[in-house]
Amino acid sequence: MKGFSALFGGFLAISTSLCFAADLKFEDFKVAEVFTGQNHALLPVENSSPLWDEYRAQAITRKVNFAGHYIVHTMGCGGGTICGEVLDARTGAVVASLPNAYYMVGREGNDGGEGEGGYFDINFKPDSNLMMVLGVAADTEVDVSGKPMVSGNRVRYYEFTNNDFRLLKVEGS
Repeated sequence: MKGFSALFGGFLAISTSLCFAADLKFEDFKVAEVFTGQNHALLPVENSSPLWDEYRAQAITRKVNFAGHYIVHTMGCGGGTICGEVLDARTGAVVASLPNAYYMVGREGNDGGEGEGGYFDINFKPDSNLMMVLGVAADTEVDVSGKPMVSGNRVRYYEFTNNDFRLLKVEGS
């Protein structure tokens, strides 16, 4: 009987995780409320550049666009890549960077084939802490189990909690 319980428990754990990973939807990651108050002034960032400071200053004036009280903004960060940050509208702090830099149009301008092409896209909503990032990462990535992956065009699903991105699922090459 103990063997059956262990087997059934293992099956239940695996099937639950497969169901969870099957279809991740913004509505399944709802936040309690979306901040609509006055945004806090931007807090200073150590070792920053004037260009990033300018982008942050513009971004903090926008409406909340992510996970209840955050503002996601992006900008080019050199070498044909795009980087981004998460600002907290309630505190004015830069709380996180996107999990990687991404090529704007595949690696070295390649727009298709052999897992190197594709275009950068990012999807998120003000009332959800789910983020989807599509494209080719500029730096080495790991899968959900922490194993390094070969560079490729893929969709990554992240949950943003405690000012950190947690990789939930990866689709693609």
